[in-house]
Amino acid sequence: MNNLIIDGDFWTIVLWFMSYSFLGWLWESIYRSINTKKLTNSGFLAGPFVPIYGFGALLYILIMHFTLHPVLLFFIGGILACILEYITSWVLEKVFHARWWDYSKEFLNINGRVCLIGFLAFAGFAVVLPYIQLGVGGLINLLPYGWHIAVAIILLAIIIFDTIKTASGLFKFNETLARYQSELERHAAPLMNFVRKHKQIDKLYITKSKEKTREIITRQQLRIIATFPSFKSIKYPEAFKKIRKFYEDSRFKPEKVETKKKK
Repeated sequence: MNNLIIDGDFWTIVLWFMSYSFLGWLWESIYRSINTKKLTNSGFLAGPFVPIYGFGALLYILIMHFTLHPVLLFFIGGILACILEYITSWVLEKVFHARWWDYSKEFLNINGRVCLIGFLAFAGFAVVLPYIQLGVGGLINLLPYGWHIAVAIILLAIIIFDTIKTASGLFKFNETLARYQSELERHAAPLMNFVRKHKQIDKLYITKSKEKTREIITRQQLRIIATFPSFKSIKYPEAFKKIRKFYEDSRFKPEKVETKKKK
């Protein structure tokens, strides 16, 4: 039993990490798809992985080296998971100048980054993880060891490439917001002077703004907006609020958005 729960070499641990990253993505995608009543690709990355679940599961497996007592797993697991979530939120905010989730309205939250309900969910997961790990470890052990290495390397390469591509896109998102805000400010005064004469201020201004939004925002950025309802830009809050508003408007069709190629 121990070899399935806690014992593993580097490549087996990588497969554990990838397995739980996928299971976390599957759980969140199903949950959000039910809530939104449409298929939702949940997570920071474009692919079917949410790494924070992988790291959290490895933390729990580390705890299981020392104890399998349900009460200890509950409290230690819940506390460590909240620390991980808090640090992740803080790092994402500092690196990308954005807040990805906000629990400010939840009961017993800390700076909107973690909350009591999250602690209880993570703690409950820690208690059942030994049983889940029996299944995950058992399935992985069915693979010949040579396949462990090959599959682990392929999956690791995929998630590293996805992370680099996503991070690059998010850095460009701040550039997009800066450009969008600049464009709105540049066109606002002459546009408003023109529309005042025709008494169509709201309609024409909103139409013009939506056209500009379609020109500068990408599919990846739209996915972030859709996946994280509480996402907020710290650096360009007003520009992002406008983009969020246009996205939520049924007349704004993100599926038609394409990145313009420079000639």
